[in-house]
Amino acid sequence: MNITVIPVASVGFGFGGGAGREVATARTAEGGGGGGGVEARPLGFIEIKNGTAAYKPIRDPWADVVLAALLAGTAAPKLVRILRARRNR
Repeated sequence: MNITVIPVASVGFGFGGGAGREVATARTAEGGGGGGGVEARPLGFIEIKNGTAAYKPIRDPWADVVLAALLAGTAAPKLVRILRARRNR
C-alpha cells in the first residue's frame, strides 16, 4: 500500500522598519530600527491513498474541551428544572 502525506500549514510573516532624524541648532539626532516575525501553524494534512486524496484536519484538543463546557453549561439548567419538576409531583 502506497500512501503520500502532504502537510498543510498556515504561514504568516511581517516586517517593519523606520528611521528618524532630528536637526536642531546645536544638536543632531539620528535613529533607525527594524524588525520582523514569522508564524507557522499546522492545520492538517492531505493523504493520498489508492488514487484518492482526502484532507485530514488536525484538531485542537482544547476546542473539544471548550465545546463540552459550553454544552454542559447550556444543558445543566434545563436538567435541573426537569429534575425539580419531577420531584415536586
